[in-house]
Amino acid sequence: MSVTEQTETSNTTGPNVVAVVTATFSVIVILAIVAYSVMANVVNWVAVDLLTYPVAGVAPFVVISGAILTIPILIPTALISAQFLN
Repeated sequence: MSVTEQTETSNTTGPNVVAVVTATFSVIVILAIVAYSVMANVVNWVAVDLLTYPVAGVAPFVVISGAILTIPILIPTALISAQFLN
C-alpha cells in the first residue's frame, strides 16, 4: 500500500504581517493614549481639585495606572493581528 501526498500551492498572498501588526498596534496605542489622558485628568480633578490631596501624593497612582494600561495594548494587538493573519 502506498501513500501519496499532495501539496497544495496557492497563488494568493495574505496580508503583510508587518503592516497588520503596525496598524493594529497604532490604533490600540492611540486609544490607550486617549484613555490615559482622560483618566489622568479625572484623577487630577477628583483627587487634587475636589479632595485637595497634594499632587505628589496622587502622582504614583497616575503612573501606576499608565503602567497597567500597557497590558490592554499588548493583548489586543496580538489577538487582532493573529485573527487578521489567519
